[in-house]
Amino acid sequence: MPDEPIKQRRSRTGLGKFVSAALVAAALVAFVVQNTDSTPVRWFFIDRSAPLWLIIVVSAVAGAVLSEILGWIVRRRR
Repeated sequence: MPDEPIKQRRSRTGLGKFVSAALVAAALVAFVVQNTDSTPVRWFFIDRSAPLWLIIVVSAVAGAVLSEILGWIVRRRR
């Protein structure tokens, strides 16, 4: 691989990222299709019903955002 031109290595890396993204997208679609049931949600004074997949996705996004914010605060203090 060291003898390969940089352009060819980049195209392989790009293809690998594309394939990985496609696999993650396919897994996400399968997850959403399988988790369409509604479930009760109670948070402070809110008492609603929502699809399970939506609750999990919103929780994951909130966790990622909080993780980035806390990481930024820690890096900023150093």
